[in-house]
Amino acid sequence: RQWKVNGGKCGICGDPYDTPDPKPNEAGGMYAKGIIVRTYHQADVINVTVKITASHGGYFMFKLCPNNDVTKEATQECLDRHVLQVVNSAHGLPAGDRFYEDTRTMNQQVRLQLPDDVTCTQCVLQWTYYTGNTWACDGDKCCIGCGPQENFVNCVDIAITPTSDERPQQQSSSTTATATPATTTTATTAANSSTSDERPQQRASSANATATPATTTPATTAANSTTTSEPRSGCRAAGAYEGKALVDEWCAFSCGYQKPYCPSSHCVCP
Repeated sequence: RQWKVNGGKCGICGDPYDTPDPKPNEAGGMYAKGIIVRTYHQADVINVTVKITASHGGYFMFKLCPNNDVTKEATQECLDRHVLQVVNSAHGLPAGDRFYEDTRTMNQQVRLQLPDDVTCTQCVLQWTYYTGNTWACDGDKCCIGCGPQENFVNCVDIAITPTSDERPQQQSSSTTATATPATTTTATTAANSSTSDERPQQRASSANATATPATTTPATTAANSTTTSEPRSGCRAAGAYEGKALVDEWCAFSCGYQKPYCPSSHCVCP
């Protein structure tokens, strides 16, 4: 849908671009509750854990928009002005604005530098996963990872307060994001943040929220910790997805949280 219908575009928080406004994950939508899930300070280095349940290769990027009005949706132009820098990296690659997925582990530990010149009562933090596991072409060059690739996107609302003279400028805090397996073969591009329309979506708006295709969920525990829960056994794919192993895996994972997200269109649980 993203490419066949919308020319590679989608909503800034992962909704299909042609979804009528207000989109579910944007201001005024059913999942955008305007809850500030974590407060940081200027120039903090924050810890983000991205949980990958099915490796798709590629890399993550994080962007920030000081929006200061939960009733007004942020814009991609605003987000593009504040691309967060990665402090650490995987595979020995130099740090920059991309974190390349470490396929050796499900839990991707990312450290991000917040800007030293941004404060906000409400900032939109956007996470985009530019995958690289689809065979496609860039002109005459064809390979796995070339051309249009599938993306996962989500947003969360945070606040950033001024740093006092008495407080160190860098403090580690913790945020968790979850990416779920792809259920379609629709190709998307890394040039635009987007998701497949065949997966349920939910903007992370409160602590312990869990959703698909990807959710950024700030932990409720102290800094440098994350919230986890064991999946409930027996949940599996249903309907059009019945028998698909990756969707079985996603249902078992997503339906098992303390606050499960288990859509009947995709999953059934005993």
